[in-house]
Amino acid sequence: MLGHDIREDLAMACRVLAAHRMIDLWGHLSLRIPRSEHILMTPRFGRDCLPRGITGRQMLVVHPNGSIVEGAGELPRQALADLALYRRDAETGACISFAPRFAMAAAIAGAELQPLTHMEAFVAYALRDWRAAELADTPAAAEDLAGHLAGQVAVQQPGVASWVRGATLLHALMAAYHLEYLAQQNSISAGMEIDSLCHEEDSRKMWRQFAGWDHYVDFFRSLDPGPLPHPAARLATLDAGDERQRILEACSIACKTLWERDTLVAFLEHVSHRLPQDDRMAISAAKNFAHVEPADMCLCDLRGNWIDGPKPPGYKFFHAQLLAERHDVQAIVHTHDLYGRTYAQSRHALQPIWRVGLDVALQPMPVYPRLDLIVDADVRRDVIDLLGNGPIVHEACHGTDFVATTLEQATVDAIQREQFLEMDHLARRFGGVAAMPTARSRIAAQEAPSGDWWWFHTAEIGAPRRSAAGL
Repeated sequence: MLGHDIREDLAMACRVLAAHRMIDLWGHLSLRIPRSEHILMTPRFGRDCLPRGITGRQMLVVHPNGSIVEGAGELPRQALADLALYRRDAETGACISFAPRFAMAAAIAGAELQPLTHMEAFVAYALRDWRAAELADTPAAAEDLAGHLAGQVAVQQPGVASWVRGATLLHALMAAYHLEYLAQQNSISAGMEIDSLCHEEDSRKMWRQFAGWDHYVDFFRSLDPGPLPHPAARLATLDAGDERQRILEACSIACKTLWERDTLVAFLEHVSHRLPQDDRMAISAAKNFAHVEPADMCLCDLRGNWIDGPKPPGYKFFHAQLLAERHDVQAIVHTHDLYGRTYAQSRHALQPIWRVGLDVALQPMPVYPRLDLIVDADVRRDVIDLLGNGPIVHEACHGTDFVATTLEQATVDAIQREQFLEMDHLARRFGGVAAMPTARSRIAAQEAPSGDWWWFHTAEIGAPRRSAAGL
């Protein structure tokens, strides 16, 4: 184990994965409780329990039959697979279901990871795919996935998750770390002629020679930022009657979140929100999104007239008219999305490859075909007509507008559409994309609400950022 408290060990391992952006609301960790038939497990993640802020006190104690013996919350989405694995394989002491970006892209592409480097090679020798139309949330599917995991180091569930198991939590965490590092190495070698690989017997000898297990313990501890306070927690402390201030605070948080998730290019994007007063809206000023505060929100009427606050951008006219005409819309997020802009200009047909952003990425997106700042009345008219009653519109060579009934939904859509496109791009680096085998209806049935994803993404504001391999 990593310490003397298995609850805190499990929380620490989860926070390490979160700091590397390798786990989201669908992920979970579990371990076999020593000298007990019960399993210790992270609860289903959501607003009340997030991977970055989890503590040992939030863990569930679970009976092998799936009933919760101790703790508050629900079982993770595919927890039945862990329980089936522990029943099947006495050598398994811990299991992790997570979403490492490079490893997931390799699985989507159907790329076989090659043993390229010494410490990571062991993962490649015991790596399998589980290509099922179901999720592992039924007894039969869970047993099937457990059968793939038993005796292996890692299993890929394309488009949904990666799985690793180990004799201890340390072994499982090492496997998770090395799986992503191995996938990063393979992304570099994709398409190259490779002269030498790590032979399995040499890799096994190296691990026998390696006596530095304590180095891994110290290393993982150094990566743990601790249970960080949530940056959006201040919203709950605001006066319930001051809806205007709550909106300004939330818009500030949305700006910072979009920045943290690399959804923006610079400072010329905008977040807008309808205000409680008739004929009023707030729109972010042209400022580095990492530093937007409530005081940086400009107040305008729905004709684009500047009322108060910093000088508003010229884009105010488009957002003001959109809010005036679409009474169902409360919030708009305008991004200069790196992947989104290029994909909108291409003829590349997207497939359902990845559960994150699946709906927003695959729905038809109208595109205004000319480069324009969407200021002139005739151009605004054309773009609003293109948008119609939909949630998304793109301006060619410019950017994308996400409109929604909540700021949470607009922000999450902007972030997750870009994530989906980035995953598509990364998978094509590995050689191509293939539609995920899991049925979209099964994904939709288990998907978290946008409000939970909002809390997940806003938790990243100001948090330490690391990659698994330092690449």
